[in-house]
Amino acid sequence: MKLVNWNIEWMNDWFAPISAGAPAWRQDNPGRGITDVAGLAARVASVIEQLAPDVVTIQEGPSRLGEMELFVTDHLNGDFDILGPAGNGSQRLYTLVKRGGRINEARRLWPDQAPFDYTASWPVDVTGDLIIEGYTFTREPLLASVRIGSREVILINLHTKSKYIHGGRRLWQNEATRPQFIAQAVRNRRRIAAELRRVRQIIDQLFDADSEARVIVAGDLNDGPGIDFFEEHYLINNVVTVVSGSPFHPQQMLRHTFIDRQLKSENYTARFDDYIDNITDRPLLLDHILVSPSLNWGALRHSRIEHAAFAAALDPSKQGREAVPSDHRPQSATFEIS
Repeated sequence: MKLVNWNIEWMNDWFAPISAGAPAWRQDNPGRGITDVAGLAARVASVIEQLAPDVVTIQEGPSRLGEMELFVTDHLNGDFDILGPAGNGSQRLYTLVKRGGRINEARRLWPDQAPFDYTASWPVDVTGDLIIEGYTFTREPLLASVRIGSREVILINLHTKSKYIHGGRRLWQNEATRPQFIAQAVRNRRRIAAELRRVRQIIDQLFDADSEARVIVAGDLNDGPGIDFFEEHYLINNVVTVVSGSPFHPQQMLRHTFIDRQLKSENYTARFDDYIDNITDRPLLLDHILVSPSLNWGALRHSRIEHAAFAAALDPSKQGREAVPSDHRPQSATFEIS
């Protein structure tokens, strides 16, 4: 089974607004820097087709199922079944499963069969004011079961809350408003940690039911290796560590599939300006594929960030959004499951 995970930047920009009626393609979207929607969608599809996945976990998918159906039908030859969407608003989660491939069966586990309802609030202090209040996911995860032969794999597709702060550069660079920026940045990180701790509760329940459970967490977690300014000075958790599990229970810890297989210089999935450390076009590892021990030791055969497929879809004749298929690089993991 080959899994591809990809945050496909703002797919919603490809489609007519809901107020216009049934799902329909736009020809262009100048306000979002797109002059040829069909051409951009075709280049995104070319990346997926080149990677030949059995399963694709997508973040920043369109707001309506019918829009994803248009993309699959018009650009992927109708070759995929669609699970989802999950989440709210204009950046939603989808899982695509190749028809007639290695997957015998695929079904969404939320909301009926999941350990608990992802849309429900839970008590947690995300502001740091020591007051416990109800909090809900920014985008609830998409939980699915895929079956290869007699083996079941639980697949959790995630897109955590962004660290982005509107007007953040201005707030940070002005010493008078920097405390305001720091307070919001810390709150955002606490919210991401709360969401991934909630997901970890799901994973723990899966392991409690089956110590050899085959679990994959894939998505844009908006965090990566290393300790940033806020984690160092404000004692905020590295959130990937939160969802991975405790070293006191190593048999239940998730393993990263590609971080040790990738050259250090290529260990990034996105590039953004970092005005905190004043680094332009900083390479960042924000997207991850994490797997349970049973998959890591017994089934994982290969995993990497798909830089070559991404580069093949670049268009140097374009500018801005159209020059790249997305602002994130896809990743893949291949498993031998029997």
